[in-house]
Amino acid sequence: MDFPIQTPAQLGAQLKSLRRSKGLTQAQLGAPLGLGQVRIADIESDPGAVSFGQLLQILHLLNARVVLQPGGKSNASSSQSENKEIW
Repeated sequence: MDFPIQTPAQLGAQLKSLRRSKGLTQAQLGAPLGLGQVRIADIESDPGAVSFGQLLQILHLLNARVVLQPGGKSNASSSQSENKEIW
């Protein structure tokens, strides 16, 4: 099943959901990466605070991946203004 992510809040909720579906605590997820429970909680509540590399490591542990898909047609200027509002 795909989970389209368009906002940081959606990413945080999906990370938490994936972690829970694997039966992992925040501490258990963070341990292989050398991250504590507090850091995983921070990432789940504010995914903008994580580097993309660290996010990929977390997704790998959760057996998930990032897939980029082109969105609908829009001109560049409206696309940029939409992104500013979302992020």
